[in-house]
Amino acid sequence: MNILVVDDNKCIRDVIGAMVLASDHQPVLVDGHVAALEKLRRQVIDVILMDIEMPEVDGLTLTRMVRKEFSQWIPIIFLSANDSARCLAEGIKAGGDDYLTKPVKEEILNAKILAMARIAKMKQQLDEANKKLEMLSCIDPLTNVLNRRGLEQELDAVWQKNIRQRGELSLLMLDIDFFKAYNDNYGHPRGDQCLQRVASVLAATLLKGAELLARYGGEEFVMLLPSTSLSQAKNRGRNIIAALNQAEIVHEYSDVAPRVTVSIGISNSTLGAKDPLALIEQADQALYQAKRLGRMQCVLFQKMTTAWCLDK
Repeated sequence: MNILVVDDNKCIRDVIGAMVLASDHQPVLVDGHVAALEKLRRQVIDVILMDIEMPEVDGLTLTRMVRKEFSQWIPIIFLSANDSARCLAEGIKAGGDDYLTKPVKEEILNAKILAMARIAKMKQQLDEANKKLEMLSCIDPLTNVLNRRGLEQELDAVWQKNIRQRGELSLLMLDIDFFKAYNDNYGHPRGDQCLQRVASVLAATLLKGAELLARYGGEEFVMLLPSTSLSQAKNRGRNIIAALNQAEIVHEYSDVAPRVTVSIGISNSTLGAKDPLALIEQADQALYQAKRLGRMQCVLFQKMTTAWCLDK
């Protein structure tokens, strides 16, 4: 581990550094707050050994600075000749984690470092577990694509990036035609299989990179296509309908085809949407038109909505 030793006294700094090195850790020695913060910004530090009484900026103030600037928790052990209860309480209140009185005994120092390393490892494992849970909360368990929450999180970031790059962002909202009839006649287990197969077909049409697919709810899916113009989005919609036709997922109870098909509404960032929610609402309005006009087709959102009917 990299152990940052912060002490204005070179003699004490060197002694502590030698103890750290003897315990098979790497000492990083600095004499004050400026050098300490610079090391923390540029180097991975696992534990900090901090003198409290230092000129200019003392250890308590430096600890507050560290806790404010760095989101990642780094164990801080204070070093001080003052062993009063008040000094200990002030150190913990400032953001420290433990306290050692000078002169420091090597066995105790090693034990403190080991204890802090264990705590740091447990915290890292907890953070990783929480990160995995956060990821799982954004995935639809049935289709293994993003769910609505995951889409909304990603869409906000993609929207902001699109503004910075002054690009075109297209969004496709897709609805499986007559899916209720599919569920009612084939049963919900077959309905789940249908959703999985449709999601697989849609995912296969994504281009590598920033394109995203999400199950928006029920039988609705959303595709997010950065750097995609209106004409390109139109062609992508046609390709999706063709891909589902080729998949030949049987649907005897559809009024438009003997197989599973989709209706698609398309919106684009150049069509007046002021925020991500408006982009979704525009695609939803276009999808409504696609269904009203007969389904199994794409409709592009416009002020005067125009349908692009595709071969059925």
